Amino acid sequence: METAQEALARVYAGRELNRIDLLRSCAAARVADLKQDEIAQRLQISQAEVSRILRKIRNFPELLEVTPREIILDFHAGRMRHGEMLQQLKDWQYTFSKDAEPDNPEGALTGGSWDDVVDAFHRDLIDMEDYQEIRQVVLRSAATS
Repeated sequence: METAQEALARVYAGRELNRIDLLRSCAAARVADLKQDEIAQRLQISQAEVSRILRKIRNFPELLEVTPREIILDFHAGRMRHGEMLQQLKDWQYTFSKDAEPDNPEGALTGGSWDDVVDAFHRDLIDMEDYQEIRQVVLRSAATS
Protein backbone atom coordinates (compact mmCIF):
# COMPACT_ATOMS: atom_id res chain seq x y z
CA MET A 1 0.00 0.00 0.00
CA GLU A 2 1.26 3.47 -0.92
CA THR A 3 2.13 5.76 1.98
CA ALA A 4 0.96 9.37 2.10
CA GLN A 5 4.55 10.52 1.42
CA GLU A 6 4.79 8.21 -1.61
CA ALA A 7 1.46 9.47 -2.95
CA LEU A 8 2.59 13.08 -2.60
CA ALA A 9 5.90 12.29 -4.34
CA ARG A 10 4.00 10.54 -7.17
CA VAL A 11 1.63 13.47 -7.69
CA TYR A 12 4.49 16.01 -7.53
CA ALA A 13 6.53 13.95 -10.01
CA GLY A 14 3.60 13.63 -12.39
CA ARG A 15 2.93 17.36 -12.32
CA GLU A 16 6.56 18.26 -12.95
CA LEU A 17 6.98 15.67 -15.71
CA ASN A 18 3.81 16.96 -17.40
CA ARG A 19 5.37 20.43 -17.40
CA ILE A 20 8.56 19.06 -18.99
CA ASP A 21 6.50 17.07 -21.52
CA LEU A 22 4.58 20.24 -22.42
CA LEU A 23 7.83 22.11 -23.12
CA ARG A 24 9.23 19.29 -25.24
CA SER A 25 5.96 18.77 -27.12
CA CYS A 26 5.70 22.46 -27.99
CA ALA A 27 9.34 22.52 -29.11
CA ALA A 28 8.82 19.43 -31.29
CA ALA A 29 5.59 20.83 -32.76
CA ARG A 30 7.35 24.08 -33.65
CA VAL A 31 10.19 22.18 -35.32
CA ALA A 32 7.52 20.29 -37.29
CA ASP A 33 6.29 23.72 -38.51
CA LEU A 34 2.98 23.68 -36.67
CA LYS A 35 1.64 27.18 -36.10
CA GLN A 36 1.10 28.46 -32.57
CA ASP A 37 -2.67 28.42 -32.94
CA GLU A 38 -2.55 24.77 -34.11
CA ILE A 39 -0.42 23.82 -31.11
CA ALA A 40 -2.76 25.72 -28.78
CA GLN A 41 -5.82 24.01 -30.21
CA ARG A 42 -4.33 20.53 -29.82
CA LEU A 43 -3.20 21.23 -26.25
CA GLN A 44 -6.38 23.10 -25.31
CA ILE A 45 -4.42 26.13 -24.12
CA SER A 46 -4.30 29.69 -25.40
CA GLN A 47 -2.08 30.81 -28.26
CA ALA A 48 -0.55 33.32 -25.84
CA GLU A 49 0.46 30.46 -23.53
CA VAL A 50 2.08 28.64 -26.47
CA SER A 51 3.94 31.83 -27.31
CA ARG A 52 5.21 32.10 -23.71
CA ILE A 53 6.31 28.46 -23.74
CA LEU A 54 8.18 28.83 -27.03
CA ARG A 55 9.86 32.04 -25.84
CA LYS A 56 10.93 30.27 -22.63
CA ILE A 57 12.43 27.42 -24.66
CA ARG A 58 14.20 29.86 -26.96
CA ASN A 59 15.69 31.73 -23.98
CA PHE A 60 16.48 28.63 -21.92
CA PRO A 61 17.06 25.66 -24.28
CA GLU A 62 18.61 23.70 -21.40
CA LEU A 63 15.06 23.19 -20.08
CA LEU A 64 14.65 20.49 -22.73
CA GLU A 65 17.67 18.48 -21.54
CA VAL A 66 17.29 15.39 -19.35
CA THR A 67 18.59 15.99 -15.82
CA PRO A 68 19.14 13.88 -12.69
CA ARG A 69 16.01 15.55 -11.30
CA GLU A 70 13.95 14.21 -14.19
CA ILE A 71 15.35 10.70 -13.68
CA ILE A 72 14.27 10.83 -10.02
CA LEU A 73 10.83 12.15 -11.01
CA ASP A 74 10.49 9.37 -13.60
CA PHE A 75 10.96 6.83 -10.81
CA HIS A 76 8.33 8.45 -8.57
CA ALA A 77 5.87 8.70 -11.45
CA GLY A 78 6.26 4.99 -12.12
CA ARG A 79 8.05 5.47 -15.44
CA MET A 80 11.10 3.48 -14.30
CA ARG A 81 12.12 1.02 -11.61
CA HIS A 82 14.20 1.93 -8.59
CA GLY A 83 17.25 0.00 -9.76
CA GLU A 84 17.18 1.70 -13.16
CA MET A 85 16.95 5.14 -11.51
CA LEU A 86 19.84 4.34 -9.19
CA GLN A 87 22.03 3.05 -12.02
CA GLN A 88 21.37 6.10 -14.20
CA LEU A 89 22.19 8.41 -11.29
CA LYS A 90 25.39 6.52 -10.53
CA ASP A 91 26.43 6.69 -14.21
CA TRP A 92 25.69 10.42 -14.58
CA GLN A 93 28.58 12.77 -15.36
CA TYR A 94 27.86 15.37 -12.70
CA THR A 95 28.78 19.03 -12.68
CA PHE A 96 29.16 20.92 -9.42
CA SER A 97 28.30 24.40 -8.17
CA LYS A 98 31.02 26.99 -8.41
CA ASP A 99 31.40 30.71 -7.98
CA ALA A 100 30.02 32.64 -10.93
CA GLU A 101 32.70 35.25 -10.31
CA PRO A 102 35.68 33.70 -8.49
CA ASP A 103 37.06 37.13 -7.54
CA ASN A 104 33.78 38.16 -5.88
CA PRO A 105 33.22 36.24 -2.61
CA GLU A 106 29.66 37.58 -2.39
CA GLY A 107 28.79 36.71 -5.99
CA ALA A 108 26.23 34.17 -7.07
CA LEU A 109 26.93 30.47 -7.50
CA THR A 110 26.35 28.66 -10.75
CA GLY A 111 24.48 25.44 -10.20
CA GLY A 112 25.55 21.96 -11.16
CA SER A 113 23.72 18.72 -11.86
CA TRP A 114 24.80 17.32 -8.46
CA ASP A 115 22.47 19.91 -6.91
CA ASP A 116 19.53 17.89 -8.31
CA VAL A 117 20.55 14.88 -6.21
CA VAL A 118 21.08 16.94 -3.07
CA ASP A 119 17.75 18.69 -3.55
CA ALA A 120 15.98 15.35 -4.10
CA PHE A 121 17.48 14.05 -0.87
CA HIS A 122 16.29 17.11 1.07
CA ARG A 123 12.80 16.73 -0.45
CA ASP A 124 12.72 13.04 0.56
CA LEU A 125 12.59 11.95 -3.08
CA ILE A 126 15.63 9.73 -2.52
CA ASP A 127 16.49 8.16 0.80
CA MET A 128 19.77 8.25 2.72
CA GLU A 129 20.83 4.83 1.47
CA ASP A 130 20.42 5.84 -2.21
CA TYR A 131 22.06 9.21 -1.60
CA GLN A 132 25.08 7.59 0.06
CA GLU A 133 25.40 4.99 -2.69
CA ILE A 134 25.34 7.65 -5.44
CA ARG A 135 27.68 9.89 -3.44
CA GLN A 136 30.24 7.09 -3.01
CA VAL A 137 30.33 6.46 -6.76
CA VAL A 138 30.76 10.18 -7.42
CA LEU A 139 33.54 10.48 -4.82
CA ARG A 140 35.38 7.45 -6.27
CA SER A 141 35.05 8.92 -9.75
CA ALA A 142 36.42 12.27 -8.57
CA ALA A 143 39.34 10.57 -6.84
CA THR A 144 40.37 8.77 -10.03
CA SER A 145 40.05 11.86 -12.23
